[in-house]
Amino acid sequence: MNGPFPMPRHEPAVEYIRQSEVRIAACADDCFGAILGSCVTTILWDPERRVGGMNHLLLPSRSLEVSALRGHEVNLMELLINGVVQAGAARPALQAKVFGGARMINGLGSTGAANVAFVEGFLAEEDIPCVASSTGGQQARRLRVWPAIGRVQQLRLRERDEVTLALDAERMRRRALHYSGVELL
Repeated sequence: MNGPFPMPRHEPAVEYIRQSEVRIAACADDCFGAILGSCVTTILWDPERRVGGMNHLLLPSRSLEVSALRGHEVNLMELLINGVVQAGAARPALQAKVFGGARMINGLGSTGAANVAFVEGFLAEEDIPCVASSTGGQQARRLRVWPAIGRVQQLRLRERDEVTLALDAERMRRRALHYSGVELL
C-alpha cells in the first residue's frame, strides 16, 4: 500500500497524453502517461475528493507571436483547472505537481525553462500550491500518472535513443489499436 490510497495490483493500462491535450480522472485506477522533453506536464488534484487531471504543454511554434503562445498555455491551464472542478474537485483544495522542461539540445534556446517558468507563475497567480516538481536538466522523462490521487512515477530517459524507442513504442501501440479504419479501445 502506497500512501493513504490503495494502488491497483495489476499493471495499469496507460493512456498517453500528447502535446496540447488535457485529461481528467475521477477514479484512482485511471492512469495517464506522457513522454516529456522540453514539454511540461502539470498534474492537479483534490486529495480529499480524489479527482484530478493533467495536461501536456509546449510552446506550439516559434513562428507565432508571444501573446498567442501565452494564450495557448493559459488556455491549457484553465482547461485543466475547470475540468477537475467540473469533475467534482474543490478549487481551494487543489494541489499541483510539475514535470518536464528539459533542455534537450544545447544551444537551441530555452523553451523548456520558459514553459516551466510559465506554469510556476500561473500556479502562483492562481494560488495553487505546487507540492512537488521535477523540471529542467537535459534528460527526457517518461511519466505514469494517477491524477485522481496525485501519484506520479517518473523515469528519466538517459539517451536520445531511449526517447525515440519510447515514442516509437507508443506509436506502435496506437497503430495496433487500429484495424480496417476502426479504432479498438
